[in-house]
Amino acid sequence: MGNSVQLQSVSIKGFRSIRELPSLALGSPTVLAGHNDAGKSAIIHAILFLLDSYSLTESDRTYVSSSDGTVSPASNGEIERVPETYVAGTFGLNEEEASEYGTSPLQVRRIARAGAKPILEVLRSVPEDARLRELDPLNVAQLEDRLKTLGLELTKGKKADYLERLKAAADAAPQTVEWVGADAALGKALPAGRRFDAASAVDADVAIKDTLITAYRSHLDSEDLHGSVRTIEEDLETRLVKDADEIRQYIMEKVRDIGDVQIKPSVSFTSANGLKSTDITVTNQAGENINLQLSGAGRARRVALAIWEYNATLLAHSGEDIVLLYDEPDTHLDYGHQRELMTLIHEQTKNPKVTVVIASHSMNLIDGTDISDVVHVKHEQHRTVIERLADDSEVGSHLGAIAASVGLRNTVLLHERLFVGVEGESEARALPVLFKLATGRHLESCGIAIWPCGNNEGARHFAGFLHGHGRSVVFLVDEDSKANAKHVFSPDKLRAAGLDPGVQCLYLGDPDEIEDLFSDEQWAAAANRSWPRVDSETRTWCAADFTEHRSGKFSKTVLEMIRTNAITAPTGKPDMLVALALSLSDPEDVPRDLREKFDHLVKLAT
Repeated sequence: MGNSVQLQSVSIKGFRSIRELPSLALGSPTVLAGHNDAGKSAIIHAILFLLDSYSLTESDRTYVSSSDGTVSPASNGEIERVPETYVAGTFGLNEEEASEYGTSPLQVRRIARAGAKPILEVLRSVPEDARLRELDPLNVAQLEDRLKTLGLELTKGKKADYLERLKAAADAAPQTVEWVGADAALGKALPAGRRFDAASAVDADVAIKDTLITAYRSHLDSEDLHGSVRTIEEDLETRLVKDADEIRQYIMEKVRDIGDVQIKPSVSFTSANGLKSTDITVTNQAGENINLQLSGAGRARRVALAIWEYNATLLAHSGEDIVLLYDEPDTHLDYGHQRELMTLIHEQTKNPKVTVVIASHSMNLIDGTDISDVVHVKHEQHRTVIERLADDSEVGSHLGAIAASVGLRNTVLLHERLFVGVEGESEARALPVLFKLATGRHLESCGIAIWPCGNNEGARHFAGFLHGHGRSVVFLVDEDSKANAKHVFSPDKLRAAGLDPGVQCLYLGDPDEIEDLFSDEQWAAAANRSWPRVDSETRTWCAADFTEHRSGKFSKTVLEMIRTNAITAPTGKPDMLVALALSLSDPEDVPRDLREKFDHLVKLAT
């Protein structure tokens, strides 16, 4: 399809666990995130099927199921499969391509109907009258019959004359948009699809041989090969030796702990694929010969990945479009090499002719990608569905930046069950400590993510966005926020964001703020532990020192008192509340109101 075609989106129907996936927009990269068996690999194989790089089998066709996802055997005892499976793609075209294949974007699908081989179809405007379609393959007699049945002029002429008359009639006839058979040229113009998965990385020897076979076939098509069979074999072997040396250098550059690699190909036309043998030896940095199969799955995978990258790079620089599909590429890679892999993939995405799709549940890979490029793949009623958090709204388009600013990673946005908005840094730092003491569990283990609102309206919009995308969201804020931050937490404002103030806003404080909940004795004990008085030789903090501040803004006046009278003082309210939380030692030390709120959050998260 020329120099600028790009696979922009796919839709899938009746493929494995996918009943119907209306549209999956593809960026570069697109990260498919989700649990095992959610359908990530099904999407990868579906894209390969569209690009004619995967052969559909009977087991790939989805079982017919009811609305709740259950299946029932037919009268013959077998479970029925869907009558058709297809994968459709949207492709962008430049002006030259649009003139040849139709307007941009172009809709193309590969469809397999029950009992028939898959065919390629294109969605385009065609005459409503079927007799004016698919004219080019017809012979002269058939063209004459079409002219006669349509009542058109039947003056004797050549095939070209008949075609011209029929095509003129087709252009003038009423049109409709339908899926029609695509010609072979369009099929060949689709981008190439290449998949890298755990299986292809297990045997680095096989990966090297496969790459040399690809190079061999490329050389075999060269027009400058001539001479006797033996001369051609020798010429091909010389070229492959050069290819092997480039592969060797690439491996050593990418896998620096491998030492030396030697690859010696041998060509013979009597062998099945033209490659008689490939002698591969590897020496580690200590000078010892090693077997890649026995040197660790991580090293073998990195070697195979380097070879695959070499192959993909050649394809990407060949002038042809390519879709690179990584299926769990981080398996057996440690954290450092996962980061290197992500850097490699991002480098590949800079090539406008390359589209990269990655299926993974690696936190490193998912968190290293913009949230707008992450697709959450999951099961609902035993069928694969997808979810994308980013959208065209102001919050959605900047979700990644907003989440990063409050410390929420992509994996948290995708997987946590409850998001709790708190007023600021004091609560964000102290509540996890108090929750652990009160419940014996970490917030993360309960599926709860805390994020500081900063008392700004953006927090309300952020919460509304998450709630609108199926996330459970509550605010846990001070009682006085009703008055002090009513621009954020007033009932009307919350309702405008799609939130129910009676359900999704929990208030702390007696009477005003979280600091009020702790007794004067607890405050005195925390102060003596963390901020001894300047006159500590004669007196210590006592409950009465804190009681006298209960009539005003407690946290503010207590902070001023400690700063005035202590040897060292907290830098601010967050440090003061965290120190108090850390001074507690028994779950019963956590105020009852807080413990009840924590129990409620756990219930919401489950």
